Amino acid sequence: MPDALDNRPAAATHRRAAALWLTLAATGGAARPIRTSGDHPSRVVVPVPPGTSPDVAARLLAEGLSRRHGRPLAVDNRAGADGAVGAAAFARARPGEALFFGMADLLTVAPLAGDPLPYDPAADFAPVSTAATDFFVLSVPSAMPARTLDAFVAHARARPPGELSWAGPARTAAYPAFRAFLRSAGLEMAFVPYRGGPQALLDLAEGRIQAVVSTLAAALGAARGGGKVRMLATAARARAPAAPELPTAAEAGFPGFWVEGLLGLFGWRGMPEAARDSLSEQAREVLADPAVAGRFAAAGMLARGSTPAAFAAEIAEHRARWAALAREFGVGPPPG
Repeated sequence: MPDALDNRPAAATHRRAAALWLTLAATGGAARPIRTSGDHPSRVVVPVPPGTSPDVAARLLAEGLSRRHGRPLAVDNRAGADGAVGAAAFARARPGEALFFGMADLLTVAPLAGDPLPYDPAADFAPVSTAATDFFVLSVPSAMPARTLDAFVAHARARPPGELSWAGPARTAAYPAFRAFLRSAGLEMAFVPYRGGPQALLDLAEGRIQAVVSTLAAALGAARGGGKVRMLATAARARAPAAPELPTAAEAGFPGFWVEGLLGLFGWRGMPEAARDSLSEQAREVLADPAVAGRFAAAGMLARGSTPAAFAAEIAEHRARWAALAREFGVGPPPG
């Protein structure tokens, strides 16, 4: 999803992510490659550019795993084609050569677009552990009178259909989720495509568009940087540690508006079950460390590990939800 809004933090968040990256780079120099039951992955493929929230999460987890094994687990950024470049690079790697850290959307949403994929979403990725929830939020211009989600709905209902516009990351779960929210609220808003988040948030700040769905990391930088963007609610099941004052959509009276960025660690096709279980246990130990959880929270995410079976079940839940919504709304605007 390198072109998606949620992977383009605003300037303030870029600075925090860059500082975090430098810290990780500085602390990882004395490490050695991770070992898992006879296999020796020395890198983790990440399908997004450095500085994005999945990249930051991958580096935090890789650092913790490296410390436990005394060798570095290098982060290998392979961005492009909405994450497909990195996913394909991992699928082509020799078994045991690499791990994969990425967004479940690559396995649940990308296949729904109908385009040929250079990887097999059902077979090439062995779920190891969840790593984090990447929060999505709805933001509006501060000049808009609406200060809550229900006030935004009332404001939009008072305008002619299609007069207001919104932006969000197409080809991710956020697109059908917000389309479903608009329908349930009885709203019609025009979708405006952007190649990246910064320009959309800049246009939001200037009132050229009226709503943006983005990750919390991106919205925090815009909302706290110049005061021209107001966050209304998260679309997650729980409040975000980085913005505890922000209600969830369910708390605001719209429980159907739910979408979370599911980030996790994957092994290779045919990864031995014992190796997967061992690595999952190690990942859960890293993610349960309060210091690590605090660094995830500072980056706008919620650290959380799981067993391989629980991760696979969560992926299946996401797949079913987005498949149902994609039949109605697609995963992006129609071509042309």
